[in-house]
Amino acid sequence: MIYAFKDSDFPRRIALSRSLLLVLPLAALLSGCSDTDTAGRSGKNETEARPVALPPPIVASHTYRCVGGDVIYVDFLKGELSINVRLGSAGPSVRLTAPAADSAYTGNGMTLTVSGKDIDVRETGKPSRNCTRA
Repeated sequence: MIYAFKDSDFPRRIALSRSLLLVLPLAALLSGCSDTDTAGRSGKNETEARPVALPPPIVASHTYRCVGGDVIYVDFLKGELSINVRLGSAGPSVRLTAPAADSAYTGNGMTLTVSGKDIDVRETGKPSRNCTRA
């Protein structure tokens, strides 16, 4: 309600104060939506993905046929200290590592020794197998 007083700008002040009462809460509400507050944040984007270490590249892949008909697929990785072994064409791949070059690769209950074009595979609970590169 506006009251008019003679020779006074009182009605104008009331109208101005009402418009401020409407604008100020709206401005405060919108200021909470801005992303300019960086206190407590690091310089990096928190959703930015960390770099992923790629596996070593495959240097050579060979297929070995074992006595008894088994087929073993071996991927030799760069650095000569690790290989990926897959038993059968659809089996899971297992990473084996060696402590030094030209030594036996071990891991996941398996030991694989390379000798030229032949490998010797030993698994816990299974007889050893001799395999030749196909």
